[in-house]
Amino acid sequence: MGKKLLSLLVTFAMLLALCPAALAAEEGDVRETDFFTDQTHADVNFEDMEFQRIDTDQFLADIAALEELAGDAANAEAVKEAFYPLMDRYLDLITMYRLANIRSSQDVMDKQAQDDFRYASSTLDTVPDALSLMMKNLLASPCGGFLKEELTEEDIEYYTNYEPMTEEQVALSEQETELEIQYGEANNQVFTAEYEGEEWDDDSIYAAYLSGQVDQETYTEVSRTIAKNKNAVLGEIYLELLKVRQATAVSYGYENYAEYAYEEIYQRDFSPEEAASFHQAVKDNGFYDIYDALYMLWSFGRYDETNENILFGDYTGDIALDMMEPYVGQISSELLEAFDYMRGHGLIDSGVGENKDGSGFTTILDSYGAPFYFNTPNGNVYDFTTAVHEFGHYNNYYYQPCGWNDGSKSIDLAECHSQGLELLFAHFYPEIFGEGGQFVLDFQLMNLVSAISDGALYDELQLYVYTTEDVTLEQINQKYRQLCGEYGMVDADDPRTEMYSWVDINHNFTAPCYYISYGVSSPVALELYLDTLEGEYNDVVDTYLQFTALPYEYSFQESLAEAGLGNPMDPAYMAELSERLWNDLDLENRLAEMEAAMEEMQQQPQVAFSDVGENNWFYGEVMLLASAGVIQGYEDGTFRPLEAATWDLTMEILAGEAVGDPSNITRLEFCQMMAEVLELTSEGESPFADTDDSAVAVMAELGVINGYPDGTFRPDQAMTRAELCAAICRALTAALIG
Repeated sequence: MGKKLLSLLVTFAMLLALCPAALAAEEGDVRETDFFTDQTHADVNFEDMEFQRIDTDQFLADIAALEELAGDAANAEAVKEAFYPLMDRYLDLITMYRLANIRSSQDVMDKQAQDDFRYASSTLDTVPDALSLMMKNLLASPCGGFLKEELTEEDIEYYTNYEPMTEEQVALSEQETELEIQYGEANNQVFTAEYEGEEWDDDSIYAAYLSGQVDQETYTEVSRTIAKNKNAVLGEIYLELLKVRQATAVSYGYENYAEYAYEEIYQRDFSPEEAASFHQAVKDNGFYDIYDALYMLWSFGRYDETNENILFGDYTGDIALDMMEPYVGQISSELLEAFDYMRGHGLIDSGVGENKDGSGFTTILDSYGAPFYFNTPNGNVYDFTTAVHEFGHYNNYYYQPCGWNDGSKSIDLAECHSQGLELLFAHFYPEIFGEGGQFVLDFQLMNLVSAISDGALYDELQLYVYTTEDVTLEQINQKYRQLCGEYGMVDADDPRTEMYSWVDINHNFTAPCYYISYGVSSPVALELYLDTLEGEYNDVVDTYLQFTALPYEYSFQESLAEAGLGNPMDPAYMAELSERLWNDLDLENRLAEMEAAMEEMQQQPQVAFSDVGENNWFYGEVMLLASAGVIQGYEDGTFRPLEAATWDLTMEILAGEAVGDPSNITRLEFCQMMAEVLELTSEGESPFADTDDSAVAVMAELGVINGYPDGTFRPDQAMTRAELCAAICRALTAALIG
């Protein structure tokens, strides 16, 4: 292989030595806890759960028969005996709906899965309505005594005053489901923009930018055009959803859908008007400044190659779960029980899938007492923190009763559970990520502080949309730009009058007015984390477990009060939290240390080329090799990155000496040489139209080389000096990780 190549491998090995996959700790002692109430869970694997279409007509006929039976007091016992199996079938119906939702999310191009989801959704437009009306009739019948004993006074009042869905409301619900399916299919398509006679998508323009085909300005221009085109397509679907949802809200007696969603869908214990004070508190107390500070610290951490490798590691599927497993039990034996059930029964899909719908969620299959975790990976450490986040939801569902008359906790509480677990898990980051633990923590804190601003911003945008009559797509894009400015997410001098990326938020389409749940729950999670810095870790864990285990009857704000936690709806609390974050995270001192370190770095002798700058896509790789003394520039101080690379330069890098061959090295020759040197083979097919070489295939699989937007590889084209440096670094990294 050559001593020079071996030394490069050693250098890269040192850089990757703290790769998370190599740092999994031995399983620690299980911490026994007893906060939750045990529930029943079926011993059935997810792969064995089959979707079945519930016969709606038969279900409705059985409801009608029970109502008729209840008309005679002599049938009281028979009514009671028939009632419970009927409600079990209702749980089956809900289970089938959620199963269909999972299957359709796993593959938005699976027509059968989409049809099943349509059917399951339609059953929820009719059967629950008929059941509620049945409950009303039973309570008024001579056979309803047993039911009055099981229901609360609030339940009895609800059913007694229940009014069935109108034909208009059923039709609107069906339209909403159809539009959501259309959104899922449209969102999965590849959006493009034309530039200089070529069609570009996000991947191809990014690849062109990385390869030096286009500059930063062109990349930005084309990317924004793609975003605008995507906004136009998805925005039209959104406007249709607005009409349907506004009509639905009016049909139920609400002025707008925002009020309807807050009260009926999410059953929040605060109103849109009260939420507006939260929006203002977020703006007033500098949460974006805190985010900005964390972002700068995190960005500085990326100068460390170890942290960069941690950031872009693979955490999909079992990888993140394997990393989590040794530590779940150290938090709580009850959490470990839920974790083992999830993995043992395959109730998780967090791997890569070509046609996944882009979302992440956790739901529960009630008839089985089995929660399910679904996620579409992002391709970085966010997939790990998401796994912890969704497991917080999973644990909540695992201990949630699933009877016909059991309720669920508010979504605001559910997000406290998930985000709280995220930050409590940071306690183990030094073991999981080694010296990169602080880097991952900064990343997570940055995201959770960002969630406060994002939660407020998207909620304010939704409230604007649902309270503005005949709102247009242009108005929405303009309002989004305005709010991004008010929350500090774009520079004050940004010339844009419209911004388009709000359509990238799945929740805006499928769960309107949801996003504030992230905003009001993040402060609670951050409070718990700050408490671990000031007190005993396990004491804070117990507060979290007590809070999480409270019965669903406790509302969001009642639960916070019961657990002794602060209330984000209180502006004074938000002001105090902002101050604590600055002080307890020691942000001012850390920023000062960062600035000093950067000044020291600037004062140190640096390898520099006049034609290689930080904005160049190849900057990191060229400077890494130059700093290691592997490559040199020319006497005039240039590197000439776009000149053709020679065999002499290639062997200087890999073997430490030229071979007397000044001829250019082609893209194909490079792939063949590296595959042989690193002893890499591939049985896969080349993804390119103009070569079927196996060496090209293996280099493409590893991400060492890319093709061109037209689907070609151009094997006989000479590599540039910049491409050579980048490709060698990627190849060595891939060899070490592999």
